[in-house]
This record gives sequence, C-alpha cells and structure tokens, in this order.
Amino acid sequence: MSSAAFTRPKTQSGWKALPVMAAIALALSSTVSPVQAQGVDGGMIMLPQDNGAALSSPDTMLDVSDRADPARRAMRLDSTPEHPAHIGWVSALRLTDLGYPVQDGFARISGEREWVNFDLYSSADGNEALLQIASVSGINNLPERSYMRVIVNGQELGRRNLTHIEDVGIEKFRIPAGVLHTGRNHVQVELRQQHRIFCGPEASYTLWTDIDLSRSGLVVAADTPGSDMNALIGNDGFMMALAAQVSGGQALEVRGIDTLGSEAEIWRSFLVNRFNQSLAGAPLVINFTDYWTAQTDMRDRARVTIIPAAESQVRFIQAGDGAVVMVLEVAQGTDPERLLAGITAVTAQAQDNRPTLIAPASDVPFAQFGVESEIFSQRYAQRNHAFRLPDDWLVLTGAKARINLDYAFASGLPAGSAVLLKINGTIVRMLPLRGGQSGSVISNFPIDFEARLMHPGTNVLGFELFVPGDPPSLPCAVNETPFLQILDSSTLHVPYSPSMSIPDMDLAFAALSPESLRMNEMSGRAYSQLDILTLGSALARTRAAIRPSTLHLIALDDLGSIPTAHYSANRRLLEDVVLMPSQNTVPDEQSVSENPGDPFQQRRVERRSMSLAFSAGWDAVNERARWVLDRIIPSSGDQLNAWLAEQRGQAILFQLDAERPDEIWMLRAPDSDMRDIAHAVVRARLHGQGPRGQAAVLTHDGHWESWLAPDRRPAMLEPWSHRNFRSAMGNIVSARPVFYSLLILGIATLSALVALRLVISTREHKT
Repeated sequence: MSSAAFTRPKTQSGWKALPVMAAIALALSSTVSPVQAQGVDGGMIMLPQDNGAALSSPDTMLDVSDRADPARRAMRLDSTPEHPAHIGWVSALRLTDLGYPVQDGFARISGEREWVNFDLYSSADGNEALLQIASVSGINNLPERSYMRVIVNGQELGRRNLTHIEDVGIEKFRIPAGVLHTGRNHVQVELRQQHRIFCGPEASYTLWTDIDLSRSGLVVAADTPGSDMNALIGNDGFMMALAAQVSGGQALEVRGIDTLGSEAEIWRSFLVNRFNQSLAGAPLVINFTDYWTAQTDMRDRARVTIIPAAESQVRFIQAGDGAVVMVLEVAQGTDPERLLAGITAVTAQAQDNRPTLIAPASDVPFAQFGVESEIFSQRYAQRNHAFRLPDDWLVLTGAKARINLDYAFASGLPAGSAVLLKINGTIVRMLPLRGGQSGSVISNFPIDFEARLMHPGTNVLGFELFVPGDPPSLPCAVNETPFLQILDSSTLHVPYSPSMSIPDMDLAFAALSPESLRMNEMSGRAYSQLDILTLGSALARTRAAIRPSTLHLIALDDLGSIPTAHYSANRRLLEDVVLMPSQNTVPDEQSVSENPGDPFQQRRVERRSMSLAFSAGWDAVNERARWVLDRIIPSSGDQLNAWLAEQRGQAILFQLDAERPDEIWMLRAPDSDMRDIAHAVVRARLHGQGPRGQAAVLTHDGHWESWLAPDRRPAMLEPWSHRNFRSAMGNIVSARPVFYSLLILGIATLSALVALRLVISTREHKT
C-alpha cells in the first residue's frame, strides 16, 4: 500500500474511505508490534494500537521522499495520541550540585540545613507560572518543624512542611509574573530538617529528603498560565523539553545521523560535546538511532532529527507525539560549529570552567577562589571548596602552607563543639568552639600545615562542624542563630615551588575529552556503543589550555595490554577488584561450620591451616625483610598487589608507565552501570577528590581510592639555578628519604674509611 493512502483526505470520497482505512490499520495493529517512524519534520508517526479512530494531522507536514532515502517509507496516519496540550508534564529541574548522590532519578539531601541549586528553563518571559517539587522524607523527620523553602531568581516563593514521609508527594509553588525570564533560571531549595527524637551530629546523619528530579520543575499544561504549547517551538522551548527528556537518566535520541555518510562521526562527536556543554549537572546520555525505532514506554519530550539537504538550516517543530524536535538539515561539507553558532539553546554553560587557579607565594583571599562567607546554623555540616594549583607546582618537603582564618562562633555552645579544617580529606586543625572570644570575630588566626598535603591540579579545602545536642536525648530547640561563621576575608598561602613534575594520572584525567577514548578488538566485550557514548558525554566538558590525553578502554581478556613498566601487578588481583563483591567472601572455619554442604571445604580449610602453621615463621621473617628493603629501595610491585587485594569497585584506572604520562587505561566491572561511572567522572573533574597516582579504584559508593607508588621520582622542568636549587633538591630527596639518607651515610662512611686509611698510612711512613 502506498503512503498516499494514509494522507489526510481532501475530498468527500476520501472521507467515505476513512472507515476502511481505520479497519485496515486496526487489523495491522493486532498482528504487528507498535512501531514509530520518523518523518522529515521530525514528527513521530504512530501506528494505532486500540482502534481506528483518527485525528487529523497538520496540513504543514511534508513528504520525506524528496529529502530522505527513498528506500525508507514514511507511513503517516491521520491519527495521533491525545493532544499534548492536554497532557501535563514538567520542564525538569537540573541539579547543578553534583556532590549530592543521585540514584534512580532521586537526589538525596541529608542534614539539618542544606541549600540545593538547580537550573530551570523557561520560554515564557515574565508570565505567571507554576513550579512543583516532588519529594519524600525519612521517618526520622519531624514534619511540624521540617520544611522546604523555594527561591527562584532571588524571589522567595514560599515554604512547605516536609509532610510526605512514606510516599512521594508534590508541593506546588505559584511563580508571580516578572520572576521568570526566558532561558535559564536559578532555583534554590533550602531544606530544614529536624529529628523527631534526638539532637546532635549523630541525629543529623539520619535526616534525609529525596527529590524526584523527573517530576520536579516547571509545570507545562493547557490549564496553566503561560503554558502556550506554541511557545515551546523554538530555542527556549526546546531546552525546556530537553530538560524534561533527560531527567531521571533518560537518553536524548538523535535520529538519522548515519545518512550523513562519511561525515557522521564528525557530527556524532560534535553533538555529544555540544549538548553536554549546554546543560549543567549530570552528563547527558545520547542515543543515536535510525529513522525507524520501536515505540518505548516513555514519551519523548525532545529529540533531534538529522536530514541531508541541499542547504543547511536549523528549525524546531512539534512532532505528532508531542515531542519538540530540533531538525538539522545538513548539506554536504557543513561545519557543525557554524551551523549551530546562532542557536542559543545549545551554547556552552559555566560548568566548563575549572576551579580557580591560585598563585603560590602570596596570600590569596578565600573569596578569590569562590569561598563565600560560610554561616553554619546546624549541628553537623560539611562544606568543600575546590581550588587549583599550577600543573608544575610540587612540594614534597616539610615546607609549610598557612591559612589565616577569620571566623566567629556563638557563645554558650555545648562542650565538644568544634570545627575541623581539612586539605584533600586530611585534617590539618581542629578548632574548639569555646573560650572567652566567643561572640566576636577572631581575625588572622594562623593555621600551619604541611604543603605536601596539596598536589598539582585540583585540591579541596574543607570545613566540618560538630555541635553536640544540649541535651542530645531530646529534639533540638528552635534555633535560627548561627553557630559558626567563616569569613571570605580569610587567606591561604601556598609556598613557592620550582617548576617540577611527578608521575600522577591527575593531570591526564583532567585533560580527557570524548576524542580521548581508544578501543581495541577486545574492548567490545566490556563496552557497548551506548557505554562509549555515555562515557564520552561525561568527558564532553573539555578543558582549555591543557595538553590532550588518552583513555584506553580494555576488557578483562586484554589485561596483558596494560604497560606496567617495572611494576608486577598480579592479574588475579586485578580481576578480583572488579569481579569480587565488596565484602570478602573467602571461607573460614566459622563459615564452614555454618555451611557444611561442601564435603571438601573442611579439608581445604584444614590443609590451609596446617600450611599456614608451618610457614608462619618463615613468612614473618620474609615480611620483615621485605619491609626493610622497601624502605631502602621501594619495591612498588609488592605494595601495589597488597593494595589491590583490599580494593573492590566499579572500575579501575591505571597509569603505571611513567614514560607515557598522557595515557590512562580503564577496566570496568561487568555488572557496573556506565551512568554511575560517568557521574563520578564529572563530579571528580569539577570538585576534586578524583583518581590520582598510578592506580585508582572507583568504589561501589562512588568514591575514588588511589595508590601512589613509593618510588616515584620528581623531574625538573626548568634550568637549575641558585634560586631553585634548595627547593628542587629537597623535593628529590624527600621523594625517597630513606634511600638518600643511607646513600649519604654510605658516602660519609666511605669518606671516613679513606681518611682513616690516609692517616694510618701517613703515620706508618713517618716511623
């Protein structure tokens, strides 16, 4: 049957034929699974599933035969699902604070008082609108004194108590006219949570609220003011639909890219980069498909369709299923950057910026690298602030860095109140919040710490506050008075360092991009095409002014391709990192007694116990000898294997060959979710605490555990001079202090023996 039979009837005879066409369509739907086809205008053509009742399609729909491949038939029915104007949906909030864990589309906000930042896209400039927040809170929350407060572009919309304890509930906030503007808007949600029974840091750990990101956002419906569906057809409307499409981890569908032939890979890479740069927050998952796709359970809100054309242009249309479609008509040889240069919907956002670079050998105010004055009014709080040191900065000696802290704390705080200052997760000072200076600002309080706790690239300055309950066995009293304030006038002084480097994957990790991904013949066993696109999306937020690096994706069968230099990594231990569960499951005597089903297990345990008894003494001697030898001449292979034996995770990164500092190798667990890995990559590149050293494991809870080889050797990157000699030699010696100490001791001993020999020989000659 030709496609003309499914076009809109124009004559009276055509209308008479409509029941016949509906009956034929009904018969087809009973034997064929529902299928969707992509038309030239990006519309979704749906084969009916239930009955043949037809709704007329727009007269403006064009035939695909003059643009698309003639072999592809675009079958069109005059029936569409319920008009999208009658279906309510939300332009979802985009979570920009990646420090909060997200699972299954829910962001978990823990603690007594938290400010959470979102992006919200709107196409109705100045009109009244409706914002909804879908959330569920933990059972420990006291609803009468726990609430959320919503602020849009600095305008407070109101507050609602956290009464949804067991099931997800929706709270709606009316946005007055003039508050929203076209494009991206800033939304802040303040959560105040109080424990119903206890008070103190321990109680704060159990307070949480989950926000459903897919159902929280700007309501788009026919009966909502300012929600004209025609306003969605354009730049800003597409961004609203895109935010709804990718909420909850759903993929953005890009259709027809293979029709571009040899230019398809160029466009594929460009679109992955550009769309991930246009939306802040978690990376987008982009799925490249053909024009014909199977119907999914989830309704598309946005997608992209690529069509070969004689002249390039970009336009936006609304498809038959209600999706807002960006149609890219691409002529041969078109530059993707030039075609989308004027499309404001996909311009790069601020998440491309790295943490602020600070200059060593000077007092840098906190405000200069983004640390605003912190006000703490909760019993427990943790705040982290990233900053960046030059890539050629290196201090391994005992040189001191200094924080001159300006802070104030309330009087009468309970005993045990304190704030911890951390550098890259290491506590450098604990400040008790008590004494006669309470209630007044303490200026320039000096806090010295070892500069070697910092490293080139991204570092993290952290504050952790503890205020015990008073009493801890009763709910906290209502308190709006801050416990602690840390001023942005505080300064950080980082000591001078000559231009040096040391083997570390941190710099190469920061320079990864989608073009950095490399695969071999075996990589397909561990990475699907969707996995590659997902990881590429995470790396799409490229870094400027950094040398390019490479990420090799390897499978378990290809572990031998990892260059290990002089390290002797045990293959079985490498496999155990990604194959074994997080807890050790090696059987012991207790497990044997509890599970006697294996008749040979008891013998294996007895044999192992006997073997251990005979070899315990010899192993202890060998272990002590290896310990002494490792301090003199580090044997990194043994230490690497000991570290690997204790690690379990979703993925592991390697950079064992110091001669290849711009290359990293990645091995993933077979059952890992690439979306979780991608999220951890983005979070580490923006907020620090990512993979470092020569090996790093992404644990099952999303944290990076790194191993630094003890025999790393720093290299000088600038000419030697009288100014840098002392600092550079200090770094070289501090890298292997025991070795150089014994070397100096050996030289001194040899010199003493030579001198003694000269003295003896001289005295013998005189006699």
